[in-house]
Amino acid sequence: MRIRANVKNLKSAGFSRIPGVLMLVFAVCSFPLLQSTQTVAAAEQPDQFASGETLNAAVPKKTDRPSHSFSVANNRNGTFAPGTHLYPVYPADPFHPTTALNAASFSKSEIPAAGDKRYIFRIGGRLGLLRISPANHYDRGFQLNLHGTFLGMFDREHSLDNIGWDGLYGFNLTWRGASGTALKLGINHDSSHVGDEYAERTGRLRDEYTRQEYVAGISVPLYSHLRGYAEAGWAFDLRNEALQDKWRLQTGLEFSVPDAFWNGQMGYYAAVDMTSFEESDWEPDVTVQAGLMVPVDRIRRDFRIGVEYRSGRSLIGEFSAYEETYWVWGIWIDL
Repeated sequence: MRIRANVKNLKSAGFSRIPGVLMLVFAVCSFPLLQSTQTVAAAEQPDQFASGETLNAAVPKKTDRPSHSFSVANNRNGTFAPGTHLYPVYPADPFHPTTALNAASFSKSEIPAAGDKRYIFRIGGRLGLLRISPANHYDRGFQLNLHGTFLGMFDREHSLDNIGWDGLYGFNLTWRGASGTALKLGINHDSSHVGDEYAERTGRLRDEYTRQEYVAGISVPLYSHLRGYAEAGWAFDLRNEALQDKWRLQTGLEFSVPDAFWNGQMGYYAAVDMTSFEESDWEPDVTVQAGLMVPVDRIRRDFRIGVEYRSGRSLIGEFSAYEETYWVWGIWIDL
């Protein structure tokens, strides 16, 4: 276990905040599906940039302008609820807003009294609010987005007790250019909680792990089907300064061929993500994921099935002082 300062007089864990989190998650999950009915359906795959497109079925085609767009000055269009995204997903990032169900087997876990067989459950995604794009290039421009995810860990060896959960949400402004390079600026919030059943069984109290940060990211196409990204976060609100520090750094690579099989109906991908927190003495958390992907062009979503390996601090912020290593298999749906 990483050495931390002792934190006393902590509040007990509970689910008093979960209704608000679930309402946010429900909105994030439901609205994109409603948006998809308004978007003009396209039968062909999205355009590929000269340097190669990668995992991101949610990127629109060059001229695929929805019927609910409106004209803006200087030969630009505005689109409310665009239903697609300009900034690509980070497939191996365990905190990326997505919906997923994973069956995990832990070969190492320092969390006291936690089983080695668990489910990791996420429900959430991204919601585009407004896009401003060149009139003939709907795949470029600026977009304002919301995102939210419930991330929970459930113990299969103790009656599916909830070990802990994090509420992750925020908003960002993204930009995408002609080359496929994408940028984002935004604010992220992470509020972590100890599960009620785990707290009752172990007496574990909450550490008040809450983090709000400014975030800046860049995603760049490198070669055909290969994309790299880098991101930095600086926390402006920490609820437990004895446990937490301000900086977070992240980088990764992803390789995908989304139309490799079944006449373009299925593909494959592989990705690696590395994240380091100042509060964890910059020790890297490494996640590797690979599998099959099914881009669903009609609603602009990626369905993925694959395996993942991770070694680093616990996914749950309340247990971030503990190291864990696991393998998972499961499904991911990038909304």
